Amino acid sequence: MFGALKRRMRRFMTVPSGQRFRAFYDRHHQRPLLARTIVTIGAGLALIAVGLILLVLPGPGLLVGAFGAALLAGESLTVARALDWVDIQVTALWRRWRARRRP
Repeated sequence: MFGALKRRMRRFMTVPSGQRFRAFYDRHHQRPLLARTIVTIGAGLALIAVGLILLVLPGPGLLVGAFGAALLAGESLTVARALDWVDIQVTALWRRWRARRRP
């Protein structure tokens, strides 16, 4: 189980930043299944809801919400494009922060 998850994560990270979620969307839609689509959308929305709740309660709300959004990116091209934009912005912010931290 963890081996398959590790392989999927490696494949996801090999795609350049800004194209990862669209590539995930494309791979996900090569073999569409109605049951998987319904379960994925339901799980994504549930994780986003739990993430919102965890923002006010102690817990990793942003992380849980991000996983929910990533699940939705596999089903919605609009969400995939939005997450690719966020990926580019976060990567740029991370690089600027790292450049400041280096002596």
